[in-house]
Amino acid sequence: MDKLPAFSVRRDACIRCNACIDDCPHHIIEYRDHYPDILAHNEGLCIGCQHCLAVCPTGAVSVLGLRAEDSLPLTEAPAVAPDALSRFVRGRRTLRQYREEDVQRPLIDKLLADTAHAPTGGNTCDLTFTVVDKRTALSRLLKALIDGLEASIAEKPELPDFIRQATEAYRQSNADEIFRGAPHLLIASAGEKAYCGDADVVIALSYFELLAQSHSLGTTWCDFLKFILDARPELGRLFGIDTGRPYRAMLFGWPAIHYARTVQRDTAARVRTISS
Repeated sequence: MDKLPAFSVRRDACIRCNACIDDCPHHIIEYRDHYPDILAHNEGLCIGCQHCLAVCPTGAVSVLGLRAEDSLPLTEAPAVAPDALSRFVRGRRTLRQYREEDVQRPLIDKLLADTAHAPTGGNTCDLTFTVVDKRTALSRLLKALIDGLEASIAEKPELPDFIRQATEAYRQSNADEIFRGAPHLLIASAGEKAYCGDADVVIALSYFELLAQSHSLGTTWCDFLKFILDARPELGRLFGIDTGRPYRAMLFGWPAIHYARTVQRDTAARVRTISS
């Protein structure tokens, strides 16, 4: 961690239940003067997971300068009924028809703040969210991307046919086969500290997708953009990202259509059971 844990316990609230001690992943919390504490020589081992703050039943623990009273309270009962969550997950669809309307910036900020709680390997939390928050901005980026692709095709005719076809479709009929007419784009990028970066970016966008759906937004995994940037990394400058680090992209916006029912995939995945 770059910062010291700044671990503290309100002695008038601590019931010495050992919850913070038992739940610390690196086992660096121990008793000092009859109350939980992190000794100075162990502070550098803190990964900033905040488990101690979250597990304390009386809200006595503060860590990293964060106070229990500023966290959202949780109950033992699930916040979402299992059947409702099952229907919600089954109802997720990849959306390719969007309304010509921007999502309000406060809602985008709320979604990104919630997505920042997605798990990362080793709790590195080393992610950057690059968001295009205006339809007009994404339209400009699409044009710049097409311009860059045309130059690339002239230099490298061996580029995949689907890249060439997308470029020709845009020039001939203004068809958008890359961003699918979506108003917004989110790119999750992993930094140098992320040693599970490939997984971190996928997990983050998976969380964002479900959070967006909970607000009635639609999403599309934009792997077409990743194919393009992997083939022509220099075009990553258009989005301000380092294509040498793990990244994934997702389109989002207000849906122009409504799906009336779930699809049926209960047996789509193979299931292997190991019983002993």
